[in-house]
Amino acid sequence: MLVSEYVLRIPIERHVLNTRRSFTAVIQDIRETLGTSEADGQLRRRTTAGKRARPVRRVNSTPAQVRLIGIAELEVSGSRGREHGAGRLIRLLVDMPTASGDLVRFLPDAGASCPAAILVQQIADDGTRLIYDSVASAVSIYQDERSLTVARELDAEVLALLRRIATPAG
Repeated sequence: MLVSEYVLRIPIERHVLNTRRSFTAVIQDIRETLGTSEADGQLRRRTTAGKRARPVRRVNSTPAQVRLIGIAELEVSGSRGREHGAGRLIRLLVDMPTASGDLVRFLPDAGASCPAAILVQQIADDGTRLIYDSVASAVSIYQDERSLTVARELDAEVLALLRRIATPAG
């Protein structure tokens, strides 16, 4: 059996937002804003076909149009990390089903970047760091304009959410 393997070097644009908002408040706002992909919070197989209505959710007490859904939440920092002074670290997988469906239809390799990941890190003085790697930068190497357009829309939605979450209410 013949196996072919190659490596693509892909420059990734990483967005890093630091906020004085507490880790707990940031995670709570993200959870309340996104909800889950299923009513009972269980991860299930689902299709990405069809348009979804834009639910209106509150972010920092401000109404916001959100098309993103939460897929999974993984606690990356276990108790060992916290024993050594490291803050909490949670990886959130988020998706915009219409965008993901279009991305993989136009460019199957884009499935490696969808759902998108957000890293939420507790930093010193009870601050929080939000880290997001741009999906558009991940698919840019393929030079497919349809995929880039959709990926930029997904990135804009995720970054708008993160900027609203990072901004203190008031």
